[in-house]
Amino acid sequence: MTRIRIATQRPDMPILPKPGPVLPMLMLCGLAACASSAQGKLKQSVYDIDSAYHVAAEPMPDVMAGKMPGVTLTDAEKTLVKSASQSVFNEITSLETSIEGGKSITATAVSALETDFASFEVCWTGVKAGQQPSACADIATTTTTGN
Repeated sequence: MTRIRIATQRPDMPILPKPGPVLPMLMLCGLAACASSAQGKLKQSVYDIDSAYHVAAEPMPDVMAGKMPGVTLTDAEKTLVKSASQSVFNEITSLETSIEGGKSITATAVSALETDFASFEVCWTGVKAGQQPSACADIATTTTTGN
């Protein structure tokens, strides 16, 4: 298991294990209860997904550059994963822009983001394991069709 040191930790503190693929989903479930209003809960969900997305996508540059032992992606797989990742990132950015602009966000938009993030996780985990789940094509299609 890879170990990382969190930037805010003192050098004499123990090194924490690197989070696995389950951690992002646990973060979503655990943090969503922080807000009290319906709009607050939707906003919190967007922020939680943003955090989970960044945790899940963190190793992506190393994988794409072929620096992760045991993981080799074809050019087509790299393109597919980049497209899936960009789709989720664009949805997060759009919702966060609305939030920062003081606009309300809808449960439908947040639900779509949750669905696409879950598909991205399945895609990314599968591709790293040498598979090409249909979730990759599904999320990449969302980007190109604008749904």
